[in-house]
Amino acid sequence: MSETLLLPELRSSTLDLAEVERLLRDIEACAQITEIIPKQSAQGYAPETGTLTLDDARQLLRARTVRGLQIRYRHDGADWWDTLMCVGENFRLVRIRHEFK
Repeated sequence: MSETLLLPELRSSTLDLAEVERLLRDIEACAQITEIIPKQSAQGYAPETGTLTLDDARQLLRARTVRGLQIRYRHDGADWWDTLMCVGENFRLVRIRHEFK
């Protein structure tokens, strides 16, 4: 008998810069950030440069010096991964909730 593989639910939305700022303030106020991972190109991730802060993430997104970034945080007893990708003047947010056991 095979087990059913349950995948976490994905949510996606398009945000403008003001909405991204609100999102980052909410994460800062309500969550415990575990990691912020910048994405420089379609083929890979940015080299390790130490721990990024939420202020670093804001600056990178505003300046569009990254293709995107992923913010991993703990909230409400679960791990959340928010990926923000630069798309024209806006940002695509993909959110996934993990409940690692």
